[in-house]
Amino acid sequence: MRLSFIAPRPKPFLSLFSKMWVIFIALMSLFMIIFNFYIVIEMSSFKNGVVDLTKEREMLEQKIDEDDATIGLILRQKALSEEIFSNNTLLKESMKNLFDLVPDQITLKKVQMERNSLILYGISPTQDTFNFLLAAPLKSIFHTSNTNFYLTKEGWYNFVSINKIIGEDGLGE
Repeated sequence: MRLSFIAPRPKPFLSLFSKMWVIFIALMSLFMIIFNFYIVIEMSSFKNGVVDLTKEREMLEQKIDEDDATIGLILRQKALSEEIFSNNTLLKESMKNLFDLVPDQITLKKVQMERNSLILYGISPTQDTFNFLLAAPLKSIFHTSNTNFYLTKEGWYNFVSINKIIGEDGLGE
């Protein structure tokens, strides 16, 4: 006995609409898992980048410190060279002034110039010539001025004149 006019069709376990939902959920889950792996890889790359940048920053800080030390050394050398240049210019002017100060009658054999002293070796026709023409200007420049004379065979006088400027501590240096 048959109660139906059509032949029965097998009923599917899931309807077409349910299959679409299951496929959509599976695709979204797969997409989320792939996106999660992408985020993990990007975080790892970011951490490695941070470590690299930290190392580079430390290296640059060390380089900056080295460069600062080098700049300090160069500035000290520059100041020292400027001081030496200034001292040389001053010494040159002092020597020029000294030789301008020496009259034609007196001949200098040797000049020793130190920081606070001047020692002159030379020949003078008389002691008075030295005392009037050279000793007086030297006494106006230096605090102490001592001169020793030695008579030569020709009748002239060899002299050694030691002139000192007393330093700030009160002693001739």
